[in-house]
Amino acid sequence: MVQHIAMLLVAGLALACDFAGSSGPRDIPVRVGGIVLDPLTDTPVVVLREESGERTLPIWIGESEARSIASEMEQIVPPRPNTHDLTKRLLHGLEATVDRAVVTELQKGTYFAVLVVHTGGRRVEVDARPSDAIAIALRVKAPLFVREALFDAANEQVVEEPEDALSL
Repeated sequence: MVQHIAMLLVAGLALACDFAGSSGPRDIPVRVGGIVLDPLTDTPVVVLREESGERTLPIWIGESEARSIASEMEQIVPPRPNTHDLTKRLLHGLEATVDRAVVTELQKGTYFAVLVVHTGGRRVEVDARPSDAIAIALRVKAPLFVREALFDAANEQVVEEPEDALSL
């Protein structure tokens, strides 16, 4: 009987290890490398840079989101809270924590992201625009990730980073 239970445990562990090894897409840790302006469109671009590598992912974003990300990177406190500051306060007030922000996919030229939030003993994935997910993650000191496959898609989009780009 003990041998039978031991064999079941070993088989279960083997299956768990195999399942963990093949459990979907791989998320790569990134940091905000800077915010630049696309010289053709004057549109802000947030550049996510792989933490332990050379790959980058440029994401075109809105002006207000770029200002919000830049102000947080430069540690500038606005006189009134913006939407991302409000979100941080709501999360804190609801005793929720952001585990991570992940840029998850690219569909028809648009990037998608999720915020992984823990609240009330539950894990909730909240759909978000990448710029909002980045701005909130920076405010709550949550790590940023990019699905590995997106770096391949970014190879087709080249962004020159001017010397005056905001970077940390």
